[in-house]
Order: sequence, then structure tokens, then C-alpha cells
Amino acid sequence: MLGTLPMAEVARVSDDRLLYRRPGGYRDVVLADPAGHERQRLPLPRELAERTVSVAPN
Repeated sequence: MLGTLPMAEVARVSDDRLLYRRPGGYRDVVLADPAGHERQRLPLPRELAERTVSVAPN
């Protein structure tokens, strides 16, 4: 388990995948399963890493 995060920082991208930005100033986002296991880390370009990033459904 990665730990709980505030809902505002987590987006559901499919039934079995969550996307969240790692706390602590890391410049990446993480795809995780609903149980909290990391599946993939995705680096953000510097210009996005220094901004607020929002994810919304199509």
C-alpha cells in the first residue's frame, strides 16, 4: 500500500487504474491499481511539473 492521498490528488483513469502525483515535489505521476500498488511512473516535463496539473474524463 502506498498510503492514502486526498481525493483531489487522485484521478481514476479506468476501472483498474488510478493516476496521482507523488507528494514531496517529485516531477512524475504514478499509475496505480485500486489497492495502491504502483504499476508505472511517468515523468512530467519541467514546465508541467512546476504547475498544477488537472486530469478530467473525455
